[in-house]
Amino acid sequence: DYETAYSYFDNGISFLRKKHWQQNYTLSVELFSLAAKCALTNGDHTSLKLLITEVLAKVHIFEDKLDVLYLEVCLVASSRLSESIEKGLDVLSKLGIEVDRSNVDAHLHATKDLLSAHTDSEILNSKQMADPTMIMAMKFLGRLVLWMTQIMPK
Repeated sequence: DYETAYSYFDNGISFLRKKHWQQNYTLSVELFSLAAKCALTNGDHTSLKLLITEVLAKVHIFEDKLDVLYLEVCLVASSRLSESIEKGLDVLSKLGIEVDRSNVDAHLHATKDLLSAHTDSEILNSKQMADPTMIMAMKFLGRLVLWMTQIMPK
């Protein structure tokens, strides 16, 4: 139940001291990020925007912002898909990943062709990605491919 979870995270945030971003940085990032995830799931866009604003203002390590930036991209997509795509591409660019915006379908087919050379078993037994930054980059890429195929011409 995400509403209950949100209330727990919100209570946790309320117990933080005034200089929590300096004194309990990791805990603050976790509480705010998890509260933001719950707020998005609950459709509480007002709380989500406040949490995103706080994290983006206080967090100075880009990788620590990724969860909240992902949520922001998802929030913007609900009303301004093109802007959301641009924000997502900007995040990926800051991670050193440049996405060719032309002919998304051709890139999808090329990826399918590469994967077709391997059995399902080989793919399932391949080494799992461990880099948390690249895992977030894959989340962004997954969303962006979906949205780009919806609005960009073939």
